[in-house]
Amino acid sequence: MKNEEFLDFLHEVGKLAKPMHKDTLQKIPTLDTAFRNTEYDSLDMLVVYMYVCDVYGIDEETGKELIARTPKELLAFVTRHKTKDPQTVAAAVEGLL
Repeated sequence: MKNEEFLDFLHEVGKLAKPMHKDTLQKIPTLDTAFRNTEYDSLDMLVVYMYVCDVYGIDEETGKELIARTPKELLAFVTRHKTKDPQTVAAAVEGLL
């Protein structure tokens, strides 16, 4: 996935992590936007991390090392540790539903 697609993917995962807010959740605008400046709290981010690791085939032990302050840092982590590489946002989210 390219950068913009990764942001779209995070938005879709965010809707799963925050189902009560899925209709009003704002997309994170850039890869450099700090997660603390978004609508996600720490528990939301934990759920997002779990989904991301699942989609990209990152094992649980490696996933426990995940600390990302921005989507760019999360994407870098995924790029280093992924064992799966969904080609589209739809393919990535499909496995989570």
